[in-house]
Amino acid sequence: MRLHHCTHLPAAILLFAGCSHVAELATAFSTPTSCSLQHSRLSGREFSRVKIICAQNNNYDEEEDEEEEEDGLDNLIGKKLGINIGAQLPALSPEEIEDIRIQAQATLDKAVDGRLADIEKLREELEEDLSRSRKRMETASELNVQYEKQNLMEKIDRLSDEFLNANADFRESTKKAAAADKVAASSGRGLDWGSWGSVGGMDVVIGPSESVLLGSVAAARKRATLEGDDDQPIVEQDNRVLVVVDEKKSKGSDRVMGRLKVLLQEAFESVIIVDTYGPTGNIPIGGNNAQTALIFASSLNDRSSLENLLGRVLKRTTPVAGSAPGMPPSHVVVVSGLGTERTNKMPYSMQNLLGGKLDKLREIEQAIVAISRSRIVGKQNPLDYTIVKFGDIASSDGNDDASIEIRPGDVLDGEIGPNAAANVLLQALAYQPYARNSTLCSAGSLPEDAIVEWNDKFVCLSGPELLRVDAGPGISSDDAILDPKYEQLAQYVQEWAATFEGDRKGTGLTTPVLVRKSRKPASEFDDVVARSGVRILFQTTNTGDRYKSATEEKLEERERSGGGAVKKSSKPLTTKLSKEGGVEVLVEKTTDGSIRVRARRCNLDCKTIVKEMSEGVIVRNLSKAIDAWVKAKGAQF
Repeated sequence: MRLHHCTHLPAAILLFAGCSHVAELATAFSTPTSCSLQHSRLSGREFSRVKIICAQNNNYDEEEDEEEEEDGLDNLIGKKLGINIGAQLPALSPEEIEDIRIQAQATLDKAVDGRLADIEKLREELEEDLSRSRKRMETASELNVQYEKQNLMEKIDRLSDEFLNANADFRESTKKAAAADKVAASSGRGLDWGSWGSVGGMDVVIGPSESVLLGSVAAARKRATLEGDDDQPIVEQDNRVLVVVDEKKSKGSDRVMGRLKVLLQEAFESVIIVDTYGPTGNIPIGGNNAQTALIFASSLNDRSSLENLLGRVLKRTTPVAGSAPGMPPSHVVVVSGLGTERTNKMPYSMQNLLGGKLDKLREIEQAIVAISRSRIVGKQNPLDYTIVKFGDIASSDGNDDASIEIRPGDVLDGEIGPNAAANVLLQALAYQPYARNSTLCSAGSLPEDAIVEWNDKFVCLSGPELLRVDAGPGISSDDAILDPKYEQLAQYVQEWAATFEGDRKGTGLTTPVLVRKSRKPASEFDDVVARSGVRILFQTTNTGDRYKSATEEKLEERERSGGGAVKKSSKPLTTKLSKEGGVEVLVEKTTDGSIRVRARRCNLDCKTIVKEMSEGVIVRNLSKAIDAWVKAKGAQF
């Protein structure tokens, strides 16, 4: 400790001391004097080193003091200063040290426990606040959901009311169509001849492209238009079918026609007139106003025979004595044979070896298709066609279970029973819309008491169908749309189809494609309660009808260079986007609760060139993908 001089004190004291008791030091120097003390004892306590310099204020020389101070400080260099107070304190015993440690530890533990209790209390308060906040958020979320749901339902109700009010008349016809569709789906037969949807004696259109009468689609629409015109008289016509067959040439046709006539009389209350003629007989011009003509192709000699026959049957007759003009048939059903498109394969190559029997049948099939497509709209009556291919007609159908099969095109083999053939013709004549403008083949047997879901049999003609895979039963039978298995499979198919769009490398496709969502809705007529899918559409390439020869390319090059003699048309060229074909993949849940995947052709017209290679790649990949999905999801569902 150092004390400098002060003008307010009687003396200046400079003290360097190290002591263990400050009180004793204060007592020792209570009366300042002019002296110098070294190695003195105060009350029995030894100081290590003390030096005190005192001076009176009036005798104080500042310069001498500074010199003496500097000399004193120099003398203190390297020496130990002060008093060792710790050495003056008595030593603590081990028991006292342990007591102090225990008391300190207890004090520390108490403080820590108190803080931990405060922290735990704070944590509980925070958790309670968080729980209350969550409950408030959940309550607010539920209220928001209910509010939005209420707004949505009000909006739906408002839009529904507006739609229903604007379409009151249309809804009445829709109810009739639904009732007719239900009747058709349950039995495969209509209530009145010539329709697969009739209610209360009135014909009902099920869809925009389906016929409702014994005849073509357009004929049915025209009749509906005339019935709505009060100024135009309607002449009632008999339900009549014109049959052209030579039973000697067409083996087994007698058994088929005999059974068909019985079915007609058993199925309908109205009288069905069946006029049967030979191909060389005196067939009436206009077909005697029959709505449908049934022709056995094996009874004809060749293509020209069919053309001459239809040239006579499809002519309109002039009115006689004020009666209405005659209406020729607007639907032609041709019964052909299996193998007409497979003459390069056994056993059909052997059948075609002598006389080219199958080649002649194939020419007749092509002729009816060409005649139907070449009709001039507005000048000629419309004409629908159906080509039905049977194998050999068996003597009977037997008593076993029904084994009848129906497929598009020419793919089946084997014979068919007379009852099975008659029922297929009955469905194709009047009940099945997908049979219109289609080619189908059938084989198998059908006992007379057997029950067949005809709508499911004929749905394969829509497209036509390329693949059908059964994915097993669904999960929910009450709500088809909310079935998790159906929804997951539909999503899987969409993701699978997306892999074909864009870069074709690795897909195996030779044609670029676009993937779009399917617009085909569910239909009870198809026995489908839920439907979803995608359309894989082929894009235009420089192949097929767009291919140009070297000569055509030279002419175009000459025209572009301006040096050619090619005459340019004064009329602007109008090009219509052509349909290049495609594959539509549908995921469907049927009325019995099962789930299936179907692939069918789409985006077609009469000029479309079928891309069989690309179709084959898509169908094979789809089959593998669905099989893999079913195996992977088998344990889950």
